Order: sequence, then structure tokens, then C-alpha cells
Amino acid sequence: MTVAASRDLLDRKIDLCFGQADLDKDGVIDATDVLGLASRMIDASGVAFDSPEATAMLTAAQGWWKALVADLDTNKDRKIQEHEYRAGMRLLAQAPGAFDDVLAPAAHAVFRLMDRDGDGRISAAEFWDFQRAFGSSEPAARFAFEKLDTDRDGVLSEAEVLSAFRGFYTSTDPDHVGNFLFGDALS
Repeated sequence: MTVAASRDLLDRKIDLCFGQADLDKDGVIDATDVLGLASRMIDASGVAFDSPEATAMLTAAQGWWKALVADLDTNKDRKIQEHEYRAGMRLLAQAPGAFDDVLAPAAHAVFRLMDRDGDGRISAAEFWDFQRAFGSSEPAARFAFEKLDTDRDGVLSEAEVLSAFRGFYTSTDPDHVGNFLFGDALS
């Protein structure tokens, strides 16, 4: 694979993420979008907004927003434009430890939110709730679940979910399972 092809894959994933985060489709991501996305995930999970899982998700969303503004908002308008997001997320993908500092807390919070029954595993139904919050179709969610269930045990472990998040946001490998976090949207 060429460098251009790998960059194109990463850009397509970054653009998909930007589109999911720009809830009001005004061409920028702001605090309302980030907290709104967290609220949609909480609502889709069915947990109470004052539950520990919801609180952790909102805290992670606030942390992600602070990191976005600090690291990506080059014109300091407290709005992340698409070009700022793409450039910043490319850098995040390449910086050692950046995923662990910026996105891993959100990935862990998402896992706890999805795990409604607290058994440490995500069922297909729990995963569908997460996907619905991002606007995925049910067939895309089924496809994603099958891809992410790398040990084929019918559930997703926290390690599988974290690996998928890491791969989605950082990998330029077209065969990385994380590319399918949101189904076949990149096909």
C-alpha cells in the first residue's frame, strides 16, 4: 500500500468521525456537539443521566472537548473546523501516547456505558444501541460487531472495543479491525 493510500484511509475515518460529531451539521464541532453526542450515547444506552456510567461519559466528553480546543483550535474561536480537525487528528494518530491521553478515556467510558448489565462484555444488542447513537444502520452495526468480535465468542470484551477505537483513530492499515468500528462505512 502506498503512503497516499494509507493517508486517504485515515482521512476518510477522520472525516467520518467529524461528520458524526458535527450534530447540527453547521460545518464545525463545538462544545454543544460534543456534549450532545455524549447525551445521545447515554440516551441510546438507556441508563439514567445521573448514573455513574452517564457521569463518566459526560466527564470523558468534556475532557475530549478540552483536548480538541487545546490541540486543534488553531484560530482560537472555540469551534473546530473540518480542516482543523483533520490536521489535528492526523497528528494525534502519529503522536506516541496521544491516543492513551486523549481518546482512551472516552473509549473506556463508552465501553462502560454500552455494558448495561455490567458483565464486562458487550452483547450485539448493547452494541446496536451504541451504533444507533452515531446514526449507523442495523446492518452496519451487525457487520461491525462481527468484525470486532475477533475471538468469535459472541460478545465484545473491553480489550476488543479499545483495540477497535485505537485502530479506528490511529491505524493506516487497511486490514485493521478497527476500521470497521462503524460498520462498512468506509467501503
